Amino acid sequence: MNPLQLYLTTSEVAERWRISPRTLEGWRDKGIGPSFTRIGNRVRYHIDVVERAERDWSSVQNTTS
Repeated sequence: MNPLQLYLTTSEVAERWRISPRTLEGWRDKGIGPSFTRIGNRVRYHIDVVERAERDWSSVQNTTS
């Protein structure tokens, strides 16, 4: 596998999670959300980080019920 295929763009993660790319940008500015890497002046998310966030966030239970 090409090493660059292990990284997703902001748009790719946003589409995967059905959120706005601006939401991810806001999370980065606030220091929340998945960790990211800058490759040159581009932001990329490693696929392992994205999948770990999905696992972690999917295990959060609704405590209001």
